[in-house]
Amino acid sequence: MPNEYDVVIIGSGVAGALVAWKLAQAKCQVLLLDAGEKHLEPADRAQFVKAFTEANNKGKTPSQPYVNPNNSKFAFSPDTTDFKLKTDPPPPSPYYLQEGPKPFKSQYQRLVGGSTWAWRGNSPRYIPSDFKLKTLYPNLKNAQDWPINYDDLEPWYCDAEDALGVSGDDKEWDGVFDAYRSRKVPLPKIAQAYGDLQLKKRLKGLKIDGTEVRFFGNPQARNSRKYDGRPACEGNSNCIPICPIQAKYDATVHVKKALKLGVELIERAVVTELKLDQAGNIDEVTYKTWPDGTPGSAKGKIVVLATHAIETPKILLMSRGGQGIANASGLVGCNLMDHPGGEGAAIMPFPVYPFNGPQSTSCIDSFRNHKLRGESCAFRLTIGNDGWGRGKHPFDSLKDLTDRKLFGAELRDELNHLVTRQLRISYATEQLPDPANRVVLAAEKDGFDIQRPKISYTVDDYVFNGMKYAQKIIKILFTELGAKENEWEFSDVVVDKFFSGSAHIMGTTMMGSTPQTSVVDAECRSHDHPNLFIAGGSVFPTGSCTNPTITLAALSLRVAASIKNQLTP
Repeated sequence: MPNEYDVVIIGSGVAGALVAWKLAQAKCQVLLLDAGEKHLEPADRAQFVKAFTEANNKGKTPSQPYVNPNNSKFAFSPDTTDFKLKTDPPPPSPYYLQEGPKPFKSQYQRLVGGSTWAWRGNSPRYIPSDFKLKTLYPNLKNAQDWPINYDDLEPWYCDAEDALGVSGDDKEWDGVFDAYRSRKVPLPKIAQAYGDLQLKKRLKGLKIDGTEVRFFGNPQARNSRKYDGRPACEGNSNCIPICPIQAKYDATVHVKKALKLGVELIERAVVTELKLDQAGNIDEVTYKTWPDGTPGSAKGKIVVLATHAIETPKILLMSRGGQGIANASGLVGCNLMDHPGGEGAAIMPFPVYPFNGPQSTSCIDSFRNHKLRGESCAFRLTIGNDGWGRGKHPFDSLKDLTDRKLFGAELRDELNHLVTRQLRISYATEQLPDPANRVVLAAEKDGFDIQRPKISYTVDDYVFNGMKYAQKIIKILFTELGAKENEWEFSDVVVDKFFSGSAHIMGTTMMGSTPQTSVVDAECRSHDHPNLFIAGGSVFPTGSCTNPTITLAALSLRVAASIKNQLTP
């Protein structure tokens, strides 16, 4: 007989970890299942750091520390491509398949703690307009309203900021685009980088298209001082892929808190099906553990899917013998979203001294609700504090100079000139839900004889119009700063339609007011199955243009409260 619990949670990223922690505080009996391995000890982090440090420079990707370091089995299953999940460039046999017309460029890790192992930590809130795009722009194709608004989520934002340990400036952010704050963030803001302050001073008072260019300190789930038993940021400047001292929050923080409160964790457990009883409730969760494929199952009064916007629809679609569940609306897997983006890079005419502090400490949020949002997507600009980032590493600059046969003092002086003046400004854009952007089951199977997910994806002109606008803004900034145009670098969004991924995987189980137009209700409960909840970015009706983590964390804490009420009415 399967083991029985009050709640079975599938996925231990930030959503699943927070739900498990809160329900454990409420004395619920909780099982946490995750397809990845757990690495919760300081020695595990040290081994990840070692793998990153010793990697070839060209191998230093966001997933690198978690992909087969030192020939171990970290983040691997018997079918190793299942757990690699690095798609840019794609591995020889990618886990999820793509049928275009555009490639989906975002990635994730299967590890206990999820993709917070490799996130940057930026934690800005959504703004009120993000929750009511259909109301504000009724002629905008695919615009949706959330069934909740900013006011509904605001107290949960406060709780999420306390839980993750967000550093920020309350006065600076309070009321921006009507996003008021009812409580202070727990930590003062991370000090803005020297280069950011230079830009802020030199561009003070600048307006573009009537909009003031304001430099905000990035709200970050990164300790500006000691907090929750974790140290303050030491400025190691490799937040992606890994903070070596865990000053940056990751979901293992709340996994460990949950375990101390009695939550049971089964690692390396790949869920194969959610089974229904005759009443239409989730009766049993079945899984296989790797590397040997041992079957297991568990029962819960409540089941929570918290496996993000690719794995969540995959599990739903392959349940009930492949007929699918929770899909009376036909929308499971539909409306896959990311924040397509890009960046502009330039050599500044003055030193900015990157690489001191986190990889980003400042942002320009002035265009998140710009005047042309009904025709051209919202976007957010982030100031890089990592030179030209992954686009051009200092070692690449050194190679360029040695290829030019520079040597000695000339080489040193030119390298110092370049590396201390390299600056990039990235943009992330708002992508609206499109039913054609979707996750379905592929015919091809993985090493557990489970169908792989297959992605159909494209990026429309609404996004590319926003990208062109973002590049226009960045070029004006570079011009105002005095950067020479022959020392700019921009990707081509007009002819080549280039974009990058942000690893902000959203949509595919949309929340809404009716069973005909959504997968879950305003409480993130399945319309079809009363004991099934979905936590995470997959429930987002729209994605805004900014990092979704603090919003999905707030929603997850709200989900935990709803589950507690359902268990103890």
